[in-house]
Amino acid sequence: MTFISTLIGIIGAIALFFYAITSNTDNFIIFISPTSVAMVLGGTAAATIISYNMKEFVTAIFALFRTFSEERDNHSTLRSDIKRFIEWSQIYRQQGLTAVSNSLTNKEKKNEFLTYCLEQITAGYDSKEIRYLISNRIEADFSRRTQSAKVLHTMASYSPAFGMVGTIIGLIIMLDNMDGDITALGKGLALALITTLYGVMLAQLIFRPAAVHIFKKMEGEYLRHQLWCDGFVFMMEKADALTIQDRLNALINPKAYYDMASEQS
Repeated sequence: MTFISTLIGIIGAIALFFYAITSNTDNFIIFISPTSVAMVLGGTAAATIISYNMKEFVTAIFALFRTFSEERDNHSTLRSDIKRFIEWSQIYRQQGLTAVSNSLTNKEKKNEFLTYCLEQITAGYDSKEIRYLISNRIEADFSRRTQSAKVLHTMASYSPAFGMVGTIIGLIIMLDNMDGDITALGKGLALALITTLYGVMLAQLIFRPAAVHIFKKMEGEYLRHQLWCDGFVFMMEKADALTIQDRLNALINPKAYYDMASEQS
């Protein structure tokens, strides 16, 4: 659904923009200015690289394009996680940690965070230490992965400013030519204001929504990792299946609760 909603939002915004243009003028070409685009994008990129660094900037740009990718529904993912922890707890009580590791699917084995949790358990830490280690890892991962959202928020604040810079430059050039054809001033002013339009559009339609999207995605991942942390602790404490179900259900939306009874019936 994420991909569909993102696509609908972008198409809707572009359609509204073109409707506003086509319903008021036949001279569409005045809204196209490669120089304005270059000034806004170039200035925004330069200021962002100064504020952060090249690696963080490039990572944020890749994250921007990944906002168009489709994601699984978070509720169904968390329900599946609860089911897996109930299965792992039963395996752990009966056969031990090695059997739990052997029961992982290929996709689960490739999950870096899941692998980290099992490595810490294998190292011999008790449940309290495991909770402490995993919680620290969750906080560190969240801080690192939301960096792209912070970069895009910064770009959203810079792009309108550079749009205004382009407008000021255009006005200066236009005023310098006032001793020429006065009728050309209107066209020159329109061209100068296009830069501000590009800056605002990029900020409010691209950079800021992408930043919010990334942060929301990381919040979902943060919640999922917290569920995993509790799940592994309950597994190590050999809690019964009903306790694990109810304790982990408390972390998710009530509409998405996992119910063993309904699964078995």
